[in-house]
Amino acid sequence: MTSFRDARLHGSSTRRNGRDTAAPEPGLAAHRRRENAMASSPAALAALAAALLAAGCSSSSASPTPPAGAPVPVRSAPVSRGAIPVPVRAAGTVHPKDERLLSFKVGGLVARVRVEAGDRIRRGQVLAELDATELEAGVRQAREGLAKAERDRDRARALAAAEVAPRVLADDADTAARVARAGAEAAEFNLRRAVLAAPDDGWVEERMAEPGEVVAPGRPVLRISGRGRGFVVRASLPDREVLGLRLGQPAEVTLDARPGAPVPGTVSELARSAWRGTGTYDIEVRLDPERSGELLGGQSAKVEIARRLEVPAAIPLCSLVEADGARGAVFVVREGRARRVPVRIAFLQGDQAVLADALPGVGGVVTDGAANLADGVAVRLVP
Repeated sequence: MTSFRDARLHGSSTRRNGRDTAAPEPGLAAHRRRENAMASSPAALAALAAALLAAGCSSSSASPTPPAGAPVPVRSAPVSRGAIPVPVRAAGTVHPKDERLLSFKVGGLVARVRVEAGDRIRRGQVLAELDATELEAGVRQAREGLAKAERDRDRARALAAAEVAPRVLADDADTAARVARAGAEAAEFNLRRAVLAAPDDGWVEERMAEPGEVVAPGRPVLRISGRGRGFVVRASLPDREVLGLRLGQPAEVTLDARPGAPVPGTVSELARSAWRGTGTYDIEVRLDPERSGELLGGQSAKVEIARRLEVPAAIPLCSLVEADGARGAVFVVREGRARRVPVRIAFLQGDQAVLADALPGVGGVVTDGAANLADGVAVRLVP
């Protein structure tokens, strides 16, 4: 989808009988005056090109300029209304669905990093380890504390049963034993987390720490990508494009590295809020793993999502005359004469201009010959 102001329309000549010939000169002085007025402004150059293009709208040859006073031969095309195909197109990049930063739960001295950037990894493979000396000592200390707390608990229970000590003393000892057990379990958990293991098959994207470094809890040590959930393409869309999309909608992705082999996919994520800096919405398209082949993170790709939009009216682009920005005009045939009808252009889609208004009462617009017309000129429709 393109704004009219951004489009470049070319066509100062028409292909006839296998050779290029100049577009026919306007037959009316009024039309020449309009062309001069448009050419005087740089902003109107695109509109002048559009008017010139209108003479070559059809692939068949156009009729020569008729004698003065004779009806001008023209062709017309119907106005489209209702739903028309308006695919969503965006540029994005390929990413593994699973991207993780691995870090240790506790801080400490890095003892070993067993992989390098680019290495393939397998689920459960040991990737990095902390020096566990301090953690192992913490586990022994916690276990000794637990053993003492349990002895104190048993002694307090015996004294309370013999009514030598109050019952509250036994209750306190029981609580202390449970606290000591929880501390021992926490120390053992931290010791197990002194080893980083691969959560999935994949590869190492970046090595972010070296042996001998002291790392804080949660500081990334490795950045990895997993293969378990395949690849996705992430892109950004303006609000007018993201409206109407839905999860599961089919899409087609073309990699810049493989332009002749489009990959099918489906819309897997749609952002519900825009980025503050850009005002765009992130989308994610999951690629078919059976058709995607070997991919690399960061590859450039183009996404096309099929969509149909309800529009007030759509007309052939070559039927526009005197177009400038969002405003233009078309000619319609009424009772054998051309009538100029102003239109407001919403956006361009392929070889069509989608209008902001429904053009009530208009069933068709002049295409071939529109550049040679003025309001009220006698015309004759030809096949």
